[in-house]
Amino acid sequence: MKKPGKSNPLKVALYTLGCKVNQFESACLMERFQAQGWEAVPFKEQADLYIINSCAVTAEAQRQSAQMVRQAVRNHPDSVVMAAGCAGQLFPEAFEKIPGLDYVIGTFNKLQIPDLTATLQKPGRARTILLPKADRPVEAHFPLPVEKTRAFLRIQDGCNAGCSYCLVPKARGRSRSLPVDEVVSGVSFLCCQGVKELVLSGIHLGQYGGDLCPAADLVSLLEILLETHPRLHFRLSSLEPQEVSPALLQLFKKFPNLCPHLHIPLQSGDDSILQKMNRTYSTDFYRRLIQTIHQEIPFAAIGADLIVGFPGEGETQFQETIRLLSEIPLSYLHIFPFSPRPGTPAAGFPDPVPDKVKKERLQLIRAIDRQKREAFIRRCLGRDFSALCLQPAKKKGWTHALTENYLTVSIPDRLKKNERVRVCLKSLDADGLKGEYVP
Repeated sequence: MKKPGKSNPLKVALYTLGCKVNQFESACLMERFQAQGWEAVPFKEQADLYIINSCAVTAEAQRQSAQMVRQAVRNHPDSVVMAAGCAGQLFPEAFEKIPGLDYVIGTFNKLQIPDLTATLQKPGRARTILLPKADRPVEAHFPLPVEKTRAFLRIQDGCNAGCSYCLVPKARGRSRSLPVDEVVSGVSFLCCQGVKELVLSGIHLGQYGGDLCPAADLVSLLEILLETHPRLHFRLSSLEPQEVSPALLQLFKKFPNLCPHLHIPLQSGDDSILQKMNRTYSTDFYRRLIQTIHQEIPFAAIGADLIVGFPGEGETQFQETIRLLSEIPLSYLHIFPFSPRPGTPAAGFPDPVPDKVKKERLQLIRAIDRQKREAFIRRCLGRDFSALCLQPAKKKGWTHALTENYLTVSIPDRLKKNERVRVCLKSLDADGLKGEYVP
């Protein structure tokens, strides 16, 4: 590829699938490309290079990744097309078979793509460039948000857990943490650049610091950040149930700039299925945890992941999940049908659930999700919350904002993007949640 010039810059387009760490890494890529003189453009526009930042956590995510590769190849046959990330790392052969794909890049060299482009040409057939899985340190990157208002900061990568259905440890390696001093300096930089809300992200965020010497932990790091930056709001990505400690809950009560929002995977409401999944908690533990959070932080958003149709999930086990969901005050659910991932123990488990049954159960759980989302919103009506202005709404004169407890609200005022305001939640109708700006 020719080098980009000021008068005629090369253009790069990127499509991201998957987790918040992928979103963070995509932001890093775009910042690196722009530093080298490239112009970032939307994925639907003409570009010289298209990158699909792929996901392999489910079969559907991998299918969507391949679909976006095919779309880029079909619509832009003269451009260079890359599949990067977890799906490329784990299944390079599957992507190499896609006609017209030029390069397959893995997880461990994803952020080096901008440095590779000077030597890249359309090779005629897909070429795979993978670095071996290694416990290399987490690189310090502090990308500023471009289109979005919230910034993401990856402070941890990899996973030491062994869930029987999950490929993530193979794709990402063992848990590694960004040293405390580098996190602190990165947060200070982002704060000075005008960031108002920062999402601390990781593949297994609760394992933060265990690999460092001396060892650190998430709660201690958070306390430093919250005390140092009282005007910057922090939000946490997903945490495992056993990692939501009393000390962490105290931070929510002590610091108003820690957003009252926890996403805590459940996966199943039946103990026998949790054991098959190699999850290290019981349904009773999870029930008591959610009830405790609700009692101590009444208006916190509490989300959960749920896998429907895991092998061996009969009607009895599924009804146990329904019963548990009815007993705990969750605010929303992220629901996934089980898909066997090659190389995982669960892929060979007996008693698979028929697809027809999975679809029926998904419909039931999605109905519960809708009920819980509405119930949480209605419980918050009439109350004031801190909110970050996101962008103008389609309705003229209105603004979309995200509350501290993870509700998207429309406000009948034209407010500045990235401004933090107080909002009183007023009503919920077919057009969504509406609120009023509180001066």
